Amino acid sequence: MNIYIVCAHPESASFNNSLVTAATVSFENLGHKVKVTDLYAHDFDPCEHARHFHPRKNSHRFDVQAEQRFGYENDALPAQVESQLAAIHWADLVIVQFPLWWFGAPAMLKGWMDRVLVYGGLYSSEQRFEQGVCRGKKVLLCVTTGSSADECAPNGREGNTHLLLWPIQYAFRYVGFDVLQSYLVHGIWADCTASGRDLNEELLRYSSFCADIDQAAVLPFNSPTDWDEHGQLKQGAPSYTPFIQHPGNRDSATTLIAEK
Repeated sequence: MNIYIVCAHPESASFNNSLVTAATVSFENLGHKVKVTDLYAHDFDPCEHARHFHPRKNSHRFDVQAEQRFGYENDALPAQVESQLAAIHWADLVIVQFPLWWFGAPAMLKGWMDRVLVYGGLYSSEQRFEQGVCRGKKVLLCVTTGSSADECAPNGREGNTHLLLWPIQYAFRYVGFDVLQSYLVHGIWADCTASGRDLNEELLRYSSFCADIDQAAVLPFNSPTDWDEHGQLKQGAPSYTPFIQHPGNRDSATTLIAEK
């Protein structure tokens, strides 16, 4: 199996990077091929901008999707983006490693998604979800939080971390990935070892998880037949997330999301 790990943490000696190393060793010991990108070490520019595109489809007005598609179809994408696309096409499994910042992904990772999930290259109106370019591939979010597991639970004051990550997971599903249940490591902060916590145990636990990655749970999403002609959930179709609910459940879903 080909595995591509994307790390978005600004400190090379961080626990996030230790998790990357643990995963790499675990996979390679089993004979898998692993490639790793540290976005900060590679000085990846997370800001999508007209300056990245030469030549331009339209030099007077910057339309992100139009320029991405034009660049892809004319082999003129920025070198940073082209190398990332090549790695995604190569991979059977993509692991995205990052800390939860302000209840979401760091700007570096969000920018990576903005630029690398290229319109015309990884998705289009005809190629998305089950027909997405990345169908048959899997993606895993490995995420650290500064707060405890109790605080990050559905009834915790930090909000349900699994729910907070759903928009990122849905973006990967949009381009065709099968999305694995996120792997969370809680209570990670700069001096957490001062409390006597043995982080090596966390690394061993993650290594074991990686070794058994084929057993990891896959998140359910709605199928094409679950939507009506207006793109809304049909009556009787399953609802897997508070983000997509039947009308009778909207009030409770809105309340749940507001509390996060």
